Amino acid sequence: MRTPFCACVCLFAWAAQAQQAEEGAKLDPDLLALCKSSDPLARRYCLKAIGIRGDPGGEARQIIADMAARDPALGREAAETYARLYGAPPLAVAPAAPPRTQDAAKAAGDPMRVILAPTAFTRPEGTTSFNAFELGTLTFDHGLTRNLAVGVQTALPIGAFVIGPTLRAGIPFDWGAIGVHLNAAVFAPFVGSTSTYVIAGGGPILTLGNYDRYFNLGLLAYTVTSNGDALVMPHAGFSLRLSSGVRFGAEAYVPGVYGNRVNDEGIGKIGIVLWGIRLFGDKFWGDIAFADPICGGCGDLYRVLPLGIPFLNFGLAW
Repeated sequence: MRTPFCACVCLFAWAAQAQQAEEGAKLDPDLLALCKSSDPLARRYCLKAIGIRGDPGGEARQIIADMAARDPALGREAAETYARLYGAPPLAVAPAAPPRTQDAAKAAGDPMRVILAPTAFTRPEGTTSFNAFELGTLTFDHGLTRNLAVGVQTALPIGAFVIGPTLRAGIPFDWGAIGVHLNAAVFAPFVGSTSTYVIAGGGPILTLGNYDRYFNLGLLAYTVTSNGDALVMPHAGFSLRLSSGVRFGAEAYVPGVYGNRVNDEGIGKIGIVLWGIRLFGDKFWGDIAFADPICGGCGDLYRVLPLGIPFLNFGLAW
């Protein structure tokens, strides 16, 4: 009578062990999510972890195939991992729909600038944006390619007509991007002075991080072509995504003015700090920020405006 009973016990024990082994072989969903992250370091960690652990259930098969086909930083590594895990080239798997990189950029709340300062990220190819700064200065820009965006800037015609082109070129790499921002503007007053001025310039930018969090360094320099006066603005800042619809940013400028009619106004005489939050959705954003000047006689300002001078911006992308 003991033999059938022992056989049943052994059978149930074997089945339980098999179920535990099958459950233990499944990949962690959080690990798979890292393979779709906007951070290249997170995607590389996911790929390495799956390559070491293996994928007996085939849960990562399509994800790694998509990375091999479309990931600019890890495509070759993903293809090698796929061939090692599944014994076939990734082209044997039907590719999924192409990733919507423009949606990733828009959903991150316009990472093309901190608050005012441009970043080395360019407008995604084929997308367009509009910004209204203090509801008076207006900009439009369009992503021509993955590395180049062009646009136009203008302002409400209050005392003068203002218009000029903009150009942003950027080269992304695994942990950021490097680029240059150039722009010019024609000021044509129609009240009082009738002299027309052209201001032109720009400068290099280094952005370290990704759309969700980055540190930004740059130097902007502009000259007034009619008289040779120049404005130089080193700047540094950061932006951090706090939630699905809120990010915090801050940036500092140390401007200097140079020219024949300017006395003792070089870099270090004054500083400006801009900080605030950006509220955003999939295609729009708005800044609620403050500008805090730092100078010898700026103390009286904070008696009236303790947080600084309010700064508002509205933007839209499509």
